[in-house]
Amino acid sequence: MTERADLRTIAAKLLADGTVDVLIGWQPGSSPLSAAPLILHAGSAGSEPGQAGPEALVFDARCAMNLVNLLHKFKGKKVAIVVKGCDARALAGLVQERQFDRNDLVVLGAPCAGVISPRALARALNSDSPDSATLKNDRIHAVCGGVETVVPLSDALDPGCRRCAMRNPQIADWLVADPVAQTDASEPAENVEEAWRMTRAERWRKFRQEMARCILCHACRQVCPACYCGECFADQSRPRLAGRTDDPADAMFFHLLRWTHLAGRCTGCGACERACPMGVDLRLYNDFLREFARTEYGYEAGADAQAPPLIGGFKPDDPNRFTL
Repeated sequence: MTERADLRTIAAKLLADGTVDVLIGWQPGSSPLSAAPLILHAGSAGSEPGQAGPEALVFDARCAMNLVNLLHKFKGKKVAIVVKGCDARALAGLVQERQFDRNDLVVLGAPCAGVISPRALARALNSDSPDSATLKNDRIHAVCGGVETVVPLSDALDPGCRRCAMRNPQIADWLVADPVAQTDASEPAENVEEAWRMTRAERWRKFRQEMARCILCHACRQVCPACYCGECFADQSRPRLAGRTDDPADAMFFHLLRWTHLAGRCTGCGACERACPMGVDLRLYNDFLREFARTEYGYEAGADAQAPPLIGGFKPDDPNRFTL
């Protein structure tokens, strides 16, 4: 059984005794109910006046960002990283793909009942810029235009958190929060079932509508832990594979090819959708891919770091209904 530890205490110990070179966690963000990455280096964390140290670390529903994406900056170093359940699955995927050696990582698991989505919070408060907001137990206390509003935390949670399949990290050397109750995620997500009920023409119309909003800023790619190629196909110029005009066909090509790369690898952390400035419904297509992998191949991305990746595995009875 993984041992429970206080986040700030174990972080200070790991940095002080040289167990790790770098620690990646969260600190309070600059806007209400937000959190930002905090990167601490052994020997320098909090050593200068005003410099953040382990005492600045936090973990609660504000900590939405998937920090695993930052690991790519520290290859070759011993790194401690704080991960939620979905983040741990992304980490397992990178270990499966031999991007990191598990022995070089100290994983601080953070059981999570859900994180705040800025869009869901704005809907709950009927305001996208509250004057102030604080989280108290399972209630959000906010002041919007001088008027105090109290809403349930559940109203502001990221939609994917409502049916997360792994709330308690499966990979962890220490737990920095108490385990939480797991939800039943055995049935397909509502958005996937709705898409299946659509006709082919309706699905195509929905896809075109979503892609028409994309401005090809590539924010979804930048925050995704699984997008670690040295040069993305979308940035290649010799030959140029993807255009960056306002023609929806360019957005379609980019996302279709990116989703092909994410098949069997996306863990549903929701980082891409939260990062999208245009509100493109990226979750629908990622959920659809994950459901296909689960029902057709019995595969859950990141559930087992020792198993071969879906794309790299083969069984003689694998279905091939996706081929022409």
